[in-house]
Amino acid sequence: MISGFSIILEDDILYCSNKKKYPSFEIVLFVEKLMRSINPRNSWRLKKICLTNQKIRKERIVIKHIVTKKNQNLFFCIIGNFLVGSSQAFKMLKEFSKQVNSHFKNLGVLEEASKKSAFKEIINLITNYLKDKYVEYLNEEEIDQDITNSNNNTIHYAGISTQGLPIISQLYDRNLLNNLEREPTKENIELFISDLSAKLATIAMNTQIRAKTKIKEIHLNDIEDNNNNKKIILFGSINGYSIDFIASGNFYKIKGIFKQLKSKMSLDNTFKNEFSGDLKPFKHLKKYLNEVVKDFDY
Repeated sequence: MISGFSIILEDDILYCSNKKKYPSFEIVLFVEKLMRSINPRNSWRLKKICLTNQKIRKERIVIKHIVTKKNQNLFFCIIGNFLVGSSQAFKMLKEFSKQVNSHFKNLGVLEEASKKSAFKEIINLITNYLKDKYVEYLNEEEIDQDITNSNNNTIHYAGISTQGLPIISQLYDRNLLNNLEREPTKENIELFISDLSAKLATIAMNTQIRAKTKIKEIHLNDIEDNNNNKKIILFGSINGYSIDFIASGNFYKIKGIFKQLKSKMSLDNTFKNEFSGDLKPFKHLKKYLNEVVKDFDY
């Protein structure tokens, strides 16, 4: 049920309780780079990453994302095959960060403390205690499905990539450029799309190569969003091609629309061939990305 704990500061994994899960926690590093590049105001907070593979099927990394006084991203992470909507997993996560904070008094000293041999021993005591405390709660937990009644469903971006290379993409929400304080000129939009699609492709590729699993969802909160619409990044796979999708609003509706999009695209013969480097055979796929807008409420 509980596979591992970690503490991550920026691009450094300070603590990992399970070496086998180290590559899975590395995914957080790639997501952090994505957020840093397209959200420099640091208003996005990473909440959850969902993975799937043939051996364990579904795994989730639940995350408490803290921005320190030095404006650094600090992540407390727990990975396991938690149920969708598990409140106990997030209670355990909250207690994990609370106990670490209580012991070290100041989260700002974690980087220096992690260099000392006693650091891992102390965190091991905390994580072993949490495993014993929460394993029964997690096993017996009953989930009440949380239906988000958001009427403001927005698609921000969609794209297709393969082997870590972006093939085709569409930016629907030019407001994302406001985070970078750039004018929505054609050149700036193209640069933004190129950077975003490349980083999403890198996340999908490295998850598969290093962690030997596939990434399905990334859940984010935006503390500057007055409508409290949570963002979700969805990943799908068709014969080695990755479909990337960013939206906000009702997760259940968004995932339903994404599933329909993937089903339509999977029937296209283009995906039966390996990518040769020629983008021309893929240009017509943009029609699928343009049509999906009709299913969203604005």
